[in-house]
Amino acid sequence: MGANSIVINTKEKAKAKQEDLLPGSQLAIWRPIHYLGSKLRLVDTIRETLLQIDPAEGPVCDLFAGSGTVSLALSETRDVTAVDIQEYSRTICSALLNPYPFDSLNIFNILNDAQLKHTTERLLWAMEPMISHEANCLKAAGNEDPNPICNLIEKGCIYAFEKKGCEIEDKALIKSLKETSNRLAKLESTENISTLVSRYFGGLYFSYTQAAQIDALLYFISLEGQKSKKDVLLAAVLSTASDLVNTVGKQFAQPIRPRDKSGNPKRHLIRQIQRDRNKSSFELFENWLCRYGSLVPTQNSHQAVCNDYYDFLQTYKGDLSVVYADPPYTRDHYSRFYHVLETICLRDNPDVSYMRVKGQDLLSRGIYRENRHQSPFCIKSQAPEAFDKLFASVKTFDASLLLSYSPYSVDAQGRPRVMKVESIEEIAKEYFKSVEIVSAGRISHNKLNNASLSKEVSYDAELFLICRP
Repeated sequence: MGANSIVINTKEKAKAKQEDLLPGSQLAIWRPIHYLGSKLRLVDTIRETLLQIDPAEGPVCDLFAGSGTVSLALSETRDVTAVDIQEYSRTICSALLNPYPFDSLNIFNILNDAQLKHTTERLLWAMEPMISHEANCLKAAGNEDPNPICNLIEKGCIYAFEKKGCEIEDKALIKSLKETSNRLAKLESTENISTLVSRYFGGLYFSYTQAAQIDALLYFISLEGQKSKKDVLLAAVLSTASDLVNTVGKQFAQPIRPRDKSGNPKRHLIRQIQRDRNKSSFELFENWLCRYGSLVPTQNSHQAVCNDYYDFLQTYKGDLSVVYADPPYTRDHYSRFYHVLETICLRDNPDVSYMRVKGQDLLSRGIYRENRHQSPFCIKSQAPEAFDKLFASVKTFDASLLLSYSPYSVDAQGRPRVMKVESIEEIAKEYFKSVEIVSAGRISHNKLNNASLSKEVSYDAELFLICRP
């Protein structure tokens, strides 16, 4: 592994959005993607707590690394191993922990590469019928007729059209989908260019132009042979997709619902749709690549690993002084919120899951991958064993463990937790000499921007279980 951690230069600090300097540090922390349960506001508290647990600042494992903000915060002073079962997380963590020095000239050359331009032109040609149809729909919405754009979002997925996964009554939409599908098939057969994002997610999560641009970037990146460089390029695409996605809360849990239960267009969402779909994938990619490219290595060694938490702890042969673990708290499986990012990383044309609706098997509305990861920490019957395995495995390293968990007050009517903190504490005491529970401070969790989920806020929404061998 290279000697890599991150310090972002002063000029980039001034430009970067949503970032903070850690106290007493040159390290700037920023959010690579919109991430449910992000520890962005807690990174300094986590770092200081780990310093108290392990003053020697030995090697640390960030066991459920997610968007990498904790790994990034720890990387300045420790060797970090970031572990997550999702490939998109490994990609982002690799880009943060092992930066590649893209400068403005490198980025200019990338965006003006002849291969990238040719691929983009061909993909935009293939997508042109749907691009034109979408433009007409947005124009109609501006003229007080939002129904066409609502139809497009609800029934405009090319993959679903090809699989006959939904019934479409809009004749103009059918004609555009058919022509685009034919062009995409011709392009794939003659030029071997992947059209995955355009087929699966165009119209649904992104505009068709945005989807084609992302596909062009992914094809260009696939030709890159240097792993560290490729990870940074791909991470910039993931950050771009997270900013572009046209959904409430910038998550991929489900496409936007443009109509209310009575079938009337939600006019406040039409403005968001128009705004989000006018953004350029290339412009955002350039901004993100500039941010990733400005990260500077220090003298610590890091690695990012795509693996199950238990499998990693069973097979890892290196030294660990301390483990930071942030497993899921609720029954919400995180993979549903980031399945598009996972598919972008894997680029594997996955089968899509079905759902049973009124006696019919229909393609899942969100075009979810089949066999998405289901965390045992999110399943009530499996969570106790999952925690037992976690504690037992960390014990074999003779390492300390800092566990983040969120309490649940029945009176507050919050999102139900899979286990009570007291129950987790009892399991931990079987493996550690000392188990201490402390408050992580007055913070509250993101409620998915959904009014139905916005229960009373608990400002003691995070606890730390400090487990010492």
